[in-house]
Amino acid sequence: MNTKVNQTPFKTEYAVNITCDSCVESIKNILTKIPGISRFDIDLKEQSVIVEGTAPPSIVSKQLKETGKTVIVRGQGNVNGAHSGAAVCIFEDHTYTPLNSEKATIPLRKPQGLCRLVQIDKDYCLIDVTVQGIPPGRHGIHIHELGDISAGPSSTGAHYNPDNVAHRDIESGHVGDLGNILVDEKGWGDLVVESRRIKVWDVIGRSMVITHGEDDEGKGNNAQSKVDGNSGPGLIAGIIARSAGLFENKKKVCSCSGKTLWEEARI
Repeated sequence: MNTKVNQTPFKTEYAVNITCDSCVESIKNILTKIPGISRFDIDLKEQSVIVEGTAPPSIVSKQLKETGKTVIVRGQGNVNGAHSGAAVCIFEDHTYTPLNSEKATIPLRKPQGLCRLVQIDKDYCLIDVTVQGIPPGRHGIHIHELGDISAGPSSTGAHYNPDNVAHRDIESGHVGDLGNILVDEKGWGDLVVESRRIKVWDVIGRSMVITHGEDDEGKGNNAQSKVDGNSGPGLIAGIIARSAGLFENKKKVCSCSGKTLWEEARI
């Protein structure tokens, strides 16, 4: 997470599966203790929590999840609700399955995650990642230069690094360095981070990769640490594409699958 203090007031809407007045009180108690929140609104019927202020969305999201509730970043913008651009990346497993011929293979592309990016203003970008079905533990996550996933992660090129610096953390490394996502024993994980270096319009058409191993953020004692944090080969990858926005419709049930918003959050 970018630890620099954000001075831009913005509005974030979270979908939270609150079901009773007791849930509302627990959310209210959490929000009143977070510095940087100027106001908030909790709607039990709509299962919505809207927060305004300078508190980083990653901090708010983490605190809300500690109540045991499922939390989804549903919308993000300035205090007027506007944003400067949005993008989405669908992560896929590019396993190659052999055909009858010894040399012929076909790609087995199974969706295993989603990342949403929204540019709050020209200086501030929110990144919200959810993955499922990958090995438990910490996995590096990076934006890569190329939007070519024809051979999976191996064809995406190097980390996006317009500043030509060594690999480090989200604040001082490659612009594409996003740190690590923690995956639980059930293979599910999520990450919400903020960046003042990523611009949505610069990364559309590039790719995002989650690696097999943990990213040491340039703190290792070998040369590879300054290249990719010793995080190893890519595990899943996707192309970053332009998006209309984050959860702009208010539906709680998907008409295609019949699943609720909370069920879809884990898919």
